[in-house]
Parts: sequence; structure tokens; C-alpha cells
Amino acid sequence: MVPRNSPAGIAKRRLALGLLFVFVCATRARAQVEIIDKIGLDRLQITSLGVAYGAIFPSQVEATRVYAVQADYGNLSPTWRVVFGGSYWSSRFRTNVIQSFADSLQKSLANPSDHILPSPVHVYDVTFSGDFRFTPNYSGELKPFFGVGLAAHVINAEGALINGTFIERALDDIAAGFYVTGGVSVHLLPQFGLEGAARADLLSGFRSTQIRGGATYYFGRIHPRGIPSDDGRSSSGSGGTSGSNAGKSTR
Repeated sequence: MVPRNSPAGIAKRRLALGLLFVFVCATRARAQVEIIDKIGLDRLQITSLGVAYGAIFPSQVEATRVYAVQADYGNLSPTWRVVFGGSYWSSRFRTNVIQSFADSLQKSLANPSDHILPSPVHVYDVTFSGDFRFTPNYSGELKPFFGVGLAAHVINAEGALINGTFIERALDDIAAGFYVTGGVSVHLLPQFGLEGAARADLLSGFRSTQIRGGATYYFGRIHPRGIPSDDGRSSSGSGGTSGSNAGKSTR
């Protein structure tokens, strides 16, 4: 029998732990592959790119313009698809919000003769998002949709009133949020379409709504094996653009 604390015993325990770690990793990897197969993530491939411009109405912040891009990664099922996107906007806190903040600081001063001068505080938001969208499966080119998703907000705030304070550090944040979106897209040309949408974001201490419109470029209809097309027929190829449907998107 090998002593427990001998070099050979320690080596055996390390070997056993290593084998256990490999087994656990292999089991988890197999489970993840099975999940991917079940929900069809392995079939996703980019089918369109879009750009959009609109207006956003954040809570406590002046309404401003929003710029966005999105990529449609195709269908998980005939009626559900996956869309990833990003957006950017910049604005400043409303005057009444800044004035209320300055008044609260004024009340806390030890010397009432001192004065807090309100000044603009600018805020910037870069958002990365992904959502699942439901679109009715029919042959028309006018497609309403509804989606739910998650977004990561990279927020930065700056201004003389807060620079170098814990308020600035609290406002500078990377936060996750939930959003819903809905709208309609129309396929005008074989590889070109328009889209209008409304969206509402919710994250801790911050809300926003936006309305935007944009243009979409479609790469072409791609039918992975076993995924039915809009006319109800299943694709026989493993990938690529079908000749009879070239120039139309997976919608």
C-alpha cells in the first residue's frame, strides 16, 4: 500500500483529479452540444445586415438621436429568428434633474454662503444586444415582428459637476438589461428592404424607449438541410443559396 503523503500517493491523487476534471469537462461539453443541436444554433448564419437611425427617449436625459446596426442570423424555426445589434447615442441630463442634484448638494454644505453652480452632465451609451424575434410565416413581403432580448450597456457620464466624484464612478457602468421590440419590415427589391421598429429598454435605475427606421441588405436565401422554406418545402442541400430563390432572405 502506497503511503498517502508519499510522492507516489500525491501523484496518484493528482492523476485521479485530472481524470475527473477531464470527465466533467467532456460531460459538460457533450451537454452543450446536445443543447445546441436541440435549439438549432448550429444552423445560424448571417442572412442580412441593416443600419438604422431614430430617436431615443431615456429617463432623466434629453431625447436625442440613436444610430444602430443589426445582423440577422437566420431562423431557429419557421417563425423564430436570431438578431444581434449595436447602437450608440449621446445626450445630457435634463436641466431640472441637474438643478435638483445641485440643490441637494447645497443643503448639505456646512457653510450656507457657499454655492453649488449647476453645469451640464453629458452621458453616452454604447449598447450590444441580441434578441429572438417572432415573425409570422407567410409568403408576403410585409413582415411584422415582435422580439425579446438582452442587452449590455456601456455607459459613460462626464461633467464639471461630477468629475472625479463617486457620482461619476456610479454613473460610469457596464450594465445588463432586458428589452422588447416590435415593428415591421418590407422587402422592396431582391436584396434590399426597409424596416421600422419601436423598442423599450429596462435596466437597473435606467429606462429608455426609441423609434427608428432603416435599410436592410439581404445576402440571399439560405436553406440548411431539413429547414423548410417559406413555401413549405424542405431544402435538400446542406447550405448555400438556392438558384430559384437567390436574392431573397430567410425571413
